[in-house]
Amino acid sequence: MTSYWLLPFGLLSEVGGAVALFTAGDAAHALAGYLVAHALACLVFTLALLVFMPARYRQQRWLPAIFLFSLQFAIPLVGSLGVFAGILLALYLPRSSRELPWQQVPIPELPYRPTDMDNQVVYTEGGLRQVLREANDPAKRLKALLASRQMSGREGVNILREALKDPVDDVRLLAYSMLEQREKALVQEAERLQTQLAQTTEPKPVKQMNRRLAQTWWETAYLGLAQGSLRQYYLEKSRELLIKLVATYDEPADWQLLGRVELALGKPDQARDAFEVAIDNGARQEHILPYLAEIAFLDQDYQRVRFYLARCAHGHSHPAITPLLEAWL
Repeated sequence: MTSYWLLPFGLLSEVGGAVALFTAGDAAHALAGYLVAHALACLVFTLALLVFMPARYRQQRWLPAIFLFSLQFAIPLVGSLGVFAGILLALYLPRSSRELPWQQVPIPELPYRPTDMDNQVVYTEGGLRQVLREANDPAKRLKALLASRQMSGREGVNILREALKDPVDDVRLLAYSMLEQREKALVQEAERLQTQLAQTTEPKPVKQMNRRLAQTWWETAYLGLAQGSLRQYYLEKSRELLIKLVATYDEPADWQLLGRVELALGKPDQARDAFEVAIDNGARQEHILPYLAEIAFLDQDYQRVRFYLARCAHGHSHPAITPLLEAWL
């Protein structure tokens, strides 16, 4: 309460110093007098403000006092009164209520946490086939079909073809739609390449597009997307392009693909010749020897089958033929 009695003294000091500043004849003495009176008023109002400050500021004592005194002294005439009134208004006037810019909602019932993949079932080809054959719930069979989209190659296509026999219309329609999408993508790719070939005359781009077109037709037949006479047509078209390529460029990758096409067409002798040329031209033997073993098996030359598979075992063979090596060797 003692500091309250200081307020009139501080106010008189500020007003008296201002009056002396504007009425005195000697400017230097008037300015000096005002500065002393202004400093005294700032000191008084600082002591008064410290009483009204929150407890965390009063505990520090010197730092808030120095800040308040410096702020008031830096503003002549109205500095002490303005700072005093501004701080009191900020401390004791009630805050205006504002609407919150967000809306609080309850936690959703849907799964909002990351899924623990370690607890998820990982479907293999056999697992998906088992679901399609034995699951009574059509929803599970639909889920198995959707999972097959992550499988590349003939495994996924074979699962989709098996789903075409499902007794539920929704399962059959989904399988047919997924098969049609895969086939449509390859057909569109082939059409695009044929259009570009008709517009290109430079040898290098023509070579690359012919190779890609042959691979596209082969992939359509190999994946099982084409059946019967249509499959035969795609294989023949791929064979024609590959024969032109090997006659001009003689690259091992083209010979290897030609061997696979000949084997798919049921011509093991021509396939053997193509594979042997591929090896002579530098193709990796571990990629060719399994096909030569297959041709030897078709010829019922089982001793040569073991010979080729034994050579595969000495190199870095593909994991897919590991069971085959274990069965024959």
